[in-house]
Amino acid sequence: MTYQSRYRSIWLIIPLIIITAGTINLGGCGVTQQTNLWADPSYHGTPMKNILVIAMNKDQLRRRMWEDAIVTAFSDKKHAVTVAVASYQLFPDNIPDTLTARLKTKEEGFDGVLLVAKIRLDTLMNNVPGYTTNEEVTTYSRRWGAYVTNYENVYHPGYAEIETFVSVRTDLLVPQEDGRLVWSVTSQSLDPTSASQFRSSVADRVVDRLKKGRFIY
Repeated sequence: MTYQSRYRSIWLIIPLIIITAGTINLGGCGVTQQTNLWADPSYHGTPMKNILVIAMNKDQLRRRMWEDAIVTAFSDKKHAVTVAVASYQLFPDNIPDTLTARLKTKEEGFDGVLLVAKIRLDTLMNNVPGYTTNEEVTTYSRRWGAYVTNYENVYHPGYAEIETFVSVRTDLLVPQEDGRLVWSVTSQSLDPTSASQFRSSVADRVVDRLKKGRFIY
């Protein structure tokens, strides 16, 4: 089974966080914002108590870092009741396939799963054009034996400005209802200051939104 087909299969079974990348327009660098918040108005289930976090990343180190960030966001909240578990604690070698994940959620009593899958990252180059200004220029005049100030046109050459755009979509599904999608939000950031801070920011905002929507305790 390919990485993409495994992702699509698990998507149909368990709650997930999907990380994608795309072009965005944000007001400041390193600031994480959220858009496209959606919740299924027909869903009236009780808040989830046990969440299994699965990061769909072939790089095992990055998989662990994303799962840890989400788990930490859950545990850092005051009076938190919902418990999150990183999947690498149960599946240390590989990402679980659909059947394995389904059996484990039932065996361990998980009523929700967050699946993290980074799809791509966009790097854009903006060409900033050059411009000319009229400025004071002071030079030494041998004729007058002194420094003379004149106004001259000074050209400032253009340059290339590289920006990184990251867009993170977070979807929540219910495993007991055949992977029903009940909640979604998109987190966006322009030039994150660091990968660690970006993961923490996304995780914190996602958990806050889930709590406000009463999807978790």
